[in-house]
Order: sequence, then C-alpha cells, then structure tokens
Amino acid sequence: MILAIDTSVAISIAILDDDLSNILNVEADAAGAQGELTAWYIEGALRERGISVDDITEVIVGVGPGPFTGLRVGIATGEVFAFARKIPVTGVCSLDAIGYAAQRECVVVTNARRKELYWARYDSTGKRIAGPSVDFPAVIAEKFVGYEFIGPGVEIYPDVIAGQNVHLQVSDLVLAHRALVSEALPVAPLYLRAPDAVEPAPRKGTLQPVMDVPGDKS
Repeated sequence: MILAIDTSVAISIAILDDDLSNILNVEADAAGAQGELTAWYIEGALRERGISVDDITEVIVGVGPGPFTGLRVGIATGEVFAFARKIPVTGVCSLDAIGYAAQRECVVVTNARRKELYWARYDSTGKRIAGPSVDFPAVIAEKFVGYEFIGPGVEIYPDVIAGQNVHLQVSDLVLAHRALVSEALPVAPLYLRAPDAVEPAPRKGTLQPVMDVPGDKS
C-alpha cells in the first residue's frame, strides 16, 4: 500500500492500493498549520482505511514548489515515516498532481507569496512541459496569453490571472508518477528561490584593542 503526502499548498494525504484500485483521500485547508496537523491527518487516514503503519510499503511525497515552512513538513514527515518502516520514499513535483488531473493543455498556478505565483505548463496527457518556475502574475499572464490557468493560484490575483480553481489531491501525484508522466525527484524541497529566513550576520565584538600608553615601560 502507498502513503502519499503533500503539504505544499495545504494538507493532502492519500492511501492507495498498489494497483491504484482503491483510493482514500484526506484533505484539509490548513495552510500554515501543516506542522501541527499533518501527522494527525495521517493517523486519521490509516484509521479510516482500517490499516496500520505496518501495511504501508511505499511513500510518495510532493516536493513542491511551495512556501518554505509548510512544504518541508510533508517532506520531513514522509522521510521519517519511510526511514522508520525501512521502505522507499519518492519525491514528485507537487504541481504535477493538478496538471495530471486536468488532462488538458493548461498552466497550473499556486501561491508563492511575495506577490508571486508558482507555475508549470502541461500538455493534454498531464505531462509537464515547462516549469516549475516562479514569477509575478503579470509576467505569467503575458508569457501564456490564450492558455487556460488552473489551480489555487487563480483566486489570488483574479484581475490578472483567472481560471478554474482545482484543488491539489496528492493521489493524483501518485497516478501521474505511475503513468510515467511525472518523473521521480530527489526528496528535497523545490523552493525555486531563497527562503525568507537568513542567517544573521556575525556579531561585532564590543571590546576595543588596548592601546600602548606613551612612556609605559611595564
């Protein structure tokens, strides 16, 4: 059985049989609360499916792009779960879930904050053919004139980019990966830019060097 986790937008958990015939999706619009709630939702999904952690044989995790803190929660959770169970864990681009579910030519957009959007372009099979990248909405709109925009990002700057709001379901990430239209990626965050948090600069010392006193022979 497969456990799939994505926290790049909010929280999306899925449990799938290996043949993909039986899918349980659990979603929560909990952006900013991934750290507190992700493990709780995984426990709930396992309980609802009537299985234990020992029944999971593979983990697939969305690696973004997404905001720094929320994104790394899902990745760390997937890595820890897989390490504890000694099972494989695979990273997949989170935007591929929406692009694969659409099954038509489109540009997927999600919130990147800082007045920007993450984007990726997909063909009619759900295969990503450009991106992921991050740009200002006006830049994206100019770049993809005439394209259909889908994803959570369409509701953030509707005067510039409008389209269909399609939620990210992490089960679609598994389906895209198994359909070979979404390649495996390292299990590491796709930030696409430097995080907001930076290392503080070294503190300057407050002690001044001792100066020689004229005539002091001691």
